[in-house]
Amino acid sequence: MFDGSIVALVTPFKNGEIDFMALEVLIEMHIDAGTNAILVCGSTGEGLLLTEKERRDIISHTIKLSASRIPVLVGCSTCSTAEAIGCVRTAQDLGANGSLVCAPFYIKPSQMGILEHFKSIHDSTDLPIIVYNNPGRCAVNISVDTILELSQFERIVALKESDTNLARVTILKSKIHGDFKLLSGDDLSLAGFLAHGGDGAISVTANVEPTLVKTLIESWKVGDIKKMQECDRILSPLSEALFLEPNPVPVKYALSLKKLTQNELRLPLLPATPATEEILTRIMD
Repeated sequence: MFDGSIVALVTPFKNGEIDFMALEVLIEMHIDAGTNAILVCGSTGEGLLLTEKERRDIISHTIKLSASRIPVLVGCSTCSTAEAIGCVRTAQDLGANGSLVCAPFYIKPSQMGILEHFKSIHDSTDLPIIVYNNPGRCAVNISVDTILELSQFERIVALKESDTNLARVTILKSKIHGDFKLLSGDDLSLAGFLAHGGDGAISVTANVEPTLVKTLIESWKVGDIKKMQECDRILSPLSEALFLEPNPVPVKYALSLKKLTQNELRLPLLPATPATEEILTRIMD
C-alpha cells in the first residue's frame, strides 16, 4: 500500500464545483493502470483551496468509488498541529487507508518542533502516516536524523521526499530498519531515487501517464534496467514540463488535452500560460 506508484490525484472542477463524474473516470483509469494507491487532497489536488465540506466529499466519494479496489490516502497538511490532528481524524473516520502530512509550513519550526508535531499526530490518531518533506513549499527541511527518529514510530510508515539531494536517500536506506518506505516526491529524478534505494513515488506525472510510471517502478524492482531507462527517457520531458509552472497548473492542462478533466483551477492558481500550453501540447502529441 505504501510503495510502488501512488498518484497524487488532481481534484477535477467544473464551473467552480467538484466534478464527481470526472473524478470517477480518473479513479477507474488508475485502477485499470495498476496504480498502487490514490492520494487525494494533496497539493496536486489543491487540498488547501478546498472547503471542509469539499474535502469530506472528495474523500468519501473516492473511497466509495474505489470500492476497496485501490487504497485511498489523504493529504492532511496544515501549519497547525491541532488542525492536522483533526484532518487525520476526519480521514480516519471516513475510512481512508492512510494520511500524508508535511512539516508545518510558514511556521519554520525547529527539528524538535517537527518531531513533536508528528509525534502528537501519531499519538492522537490511528491512521498510518506518511511524512512529507517538501522544503520548497514548507520553508523547512526535515533532517535525516529527524526522519530516522520518526521512522521508529509504529504508524509512521513512509517518507515522501521532495528534496532532490539523492544522497539523503542512500543514507536513510542504510540506517532505517524495518518496513519504513522511501517515496519520491520529484518525478524528474524518480529513476535516480529508485537507484539510491527508493521504494516508489507519490507522483504528479502518474496523473497523465499512470501505466508508464507504474512500469518504470516495476521494471526497477525486477531488475529490468533497460526497460526502466526507456520509460524514464519517455517520461522525463513530460515530468519536466509538468513543473514549468506551479503544480497543478500544467497537469490540469495536460489532463484537459486527454479530455479527462476541465482545465479549471482555484484562485490564486491561474491556467497555464500559452508558452506552457504549447510545450505540453507538443509533448503530449
